[in-house]
Amino acid sequence: MTVVSNPQAEAFETMRKGALFLLIAWLLIGIGLSLALFGMFTGALLAPRHLGLGLAGAMGALAAMVVVVIVGAIIALVGLWGYFVPGVKKLAETNPELSTAATLIRVGLFYGLILLLIGALLIVFIIGIPIVFIGVILIIIGYIGLIILSFKLNDVEKNALYLAAGILFIIAIFVSLAAFVAWILLYVALGDSIKKARQAPPPVQPQPTGPLPPPV
Repeated sequence: MTVVSNPQAEAFETMRKGALFLLIAWLLIGIGLSLALFGMFTGALLAPRHLGLGLAGAMGALAAMVVVVIVGAIIALVGLWGYFVPGVKKLAETNPELSTAATLIRVGLFYGLILLLIGALLIVFIIGIPIVFIGVILIIIGYIGLIILSFKLNDVEKNALYLAAGILFIIAIFVSLAAFVAWILLYVALGDSIKKARQAPPPVQPQPTGPLPPPV
């Protein structure tokens, strides 16, 4: 029995696995940033009366933020390089209109997260600040790729979840929390696309042609 491969379904499945990694990663990164904000707020409250406690609280929150962000960035890199980017590239082979989005996601999100990871490790030094800044710019470029991808998939798949995810990725450029919700919607929408691709009739396989029979 010949098994007919379905490149589109396989691409969606790979992307969905990557989206799950990225969903977990952005949750961790959001927790890390929240810890930093909480530490700075607590430090500001304690500093006037207890300078030592305020400084210790702020430094502890900063250390916790760095650790959580590093773990989140590593998980995101695994999800991007191992699953999401290869899935988008494979999908672009069936739909060339997605090639630009694939390039922006690979260059922006992957390398942006690497710089963000390096900058987090060097945040105690001055050099870490510009590295983080460049990383953030690249991540915004990656978001543009995600926006294009979501809108294109909405046109092809006729699934409003892709449209909502694309809008949330736009908002995520300014409000990072929106990215978490956008990845949830993208994860669910990819699941719908997998089912749709599996239900589609398999592509017609070309029949081998042998030599023509001799004329009678």
